[in-house]
Order: sequence, then C-alpha cells, then structure tokens
Amino acid sequence: MTIIHKPDPPEAAIDINDKIYAQAIQLAYGPSRRRSVGDRFANLLYWAALLGIGGWFFAMAIDRTPPVKQIVREVVNEGGRVRIGERLLIHGIRVRERQCELVRRWWLVDGAGRRIDYQPEPFDAYGPVGREEETFGPYIPLDAMPGRGRLYGSLSYDCNVLQRALGWSIVTVLPPLEFEILPRAQ
Repeated sequence: MTIIHKPDPPEAAIDINDKIYAQAIQLAYGPSRRRSVGDRFANLLYWAALLGIGGWFFAMAIDRTPPVKQIVREVVNEGGRVRIGERLLIHGIRVRERQCELVRRWWLVDGAGRRIDYQPEPFDAYGPVGREEETFGPYIPLDAMPGRGRLYGSLSYDCNVLQRALGWSIVTVLPPLEFEILPRAQ
C-alpha cells in the first residue's frame, strides 16, 4: 500500500468563503482563549478570599489553648471546715492571657459520697489581661451530709465564633479541693 501525498493547494486556490468561515470561527472562539487582566485579577481575588476564609476557620478550629492559667486555688475557711448552709470560700490566683466567655460548673461530693451538682455559672470573662486574685465559692446545700467533702469544678471557655456556634468549648477540669463538712449550727 502506498501513501499518496497530496500537497496543500496554493493560497490562491482556497475559496474566499473558506477564509471568511475560518475568520468567523477565530473571532467566535478567540476571546475565550485569552483572559483579560481584569478577569485574572478578579479570579486571584476570589481564590485569595476563599483561602483566607478557610485559613480563618482552620485557625479557629485548632485554637485549644486555655486563656487562663490557674496558679493557686485553696480553701480559706478556718481550718478547712465549713458548716452546712454556709459558703465554702476558695482563694484563687490566676493569670489571664486573653479574654473569652466562660461557664463555670461545680459539683460537690459530700460525706456520704453523694454527688451534688450546682447550676452552671455563665458569665463574660472580659477583664484586664494579667494577674487576677479572687475569693469565691459555692454554698454548702442543706441536704449535704457531714464528713469529708470534695469540690470539683470545670471551666468551659468560648474564645471564638466557631467554638460558640458548634459548642467546641475549651474545657479545663480543676483538681478537687478537700475540706470538712460540719453539721449545721443550731
């Protein structure tokens, strides 16, 4: 089998209608081959904004550092004893590194080993950054049993929009404080 090479026709032999058709095709599809500077800039701006928003969400998702460091926490009632119906006083010193919303939860294990939960205390912990000193604490409920008591606590911080929206709070569980629960004064 032999291949017969057919040479291209000379320029003059191309029909004028073919030239017009080729030019129409080039005009129709030509602009889509090259983008204008404005289109390139808008495309770059779009992808930069999308990348920035994705980076912002990623930074909020990996933010798990507690904003407050507890230095000292101790019971300051006389001799570490508190009567039923009185307030357990806790002296705390902490260092605030940034400002966040806070929910504090307490639960008490009384002398009989029962767990007594307190209502959560939500508040905005927006204060000056730095060292803080505070005396706080819950009241011992009237149905608590005398004996050795332990107070447990947890702090839940919401430091950014994503943590608030999805409930991904930064939770710190505080070490238990031991004290003596005395019978109610007559």
